[in-house]
Amino acid sequence: MRSDRRGIATSAASRPKPASGVQYGTTIAGGSNECANGYGCGTVFSITMNGTEKVLHSFGKGDDGWYPAAGLLDVEGTLYGTTAAGGGTQNGGTVFSITTGGIENVLHRFGGGSDGFQPLSDLNYEFRRLVGTTYFGGVHGIGTIFSLTP
Repeated sequence: MRSDRRGIATSAASRPKPASGVQYGTTIAGGSNECANGYGCGTVFSITMNGTEKVLHSFGKGDDGWYPAAGLLDVEGTLYGTTAAGGGTQNGGTVFSITTGGIENVLHRFGGGSDGFQPLSDLNYEFRRLVGTTYFGGVHGIGTIFSLTP
């Protein structure tokens, strides 16, 4: 684990790519956009085997979500992850994709109803679908299992 200039620890990084030796991960806070108490809204980063770090995306307090609490999933060179908050009027979090060049795209914004609220776990890739869970929401308010096609 590493920490940014404010001491914010990073989440688990993805497995290194054998050809490039680059790892990808998230920080739940830090970055260039302030969310609360002077901390950033989180980042997606890359780090090479020789220690060169690069921020690929800084989350803002907007539609792309904030607080990416889980690690990233690499599917054929595209990275997928979740944010625990933000993403729209309900601030229920997001599922996003990001290229290794830093182009981010929101795939789903959680509304807090039957689709769930606050995805905190790592994503899985099964049968060409992203699968994950939310902490809240759903029929009984105690979370959901979701799947979506990237």
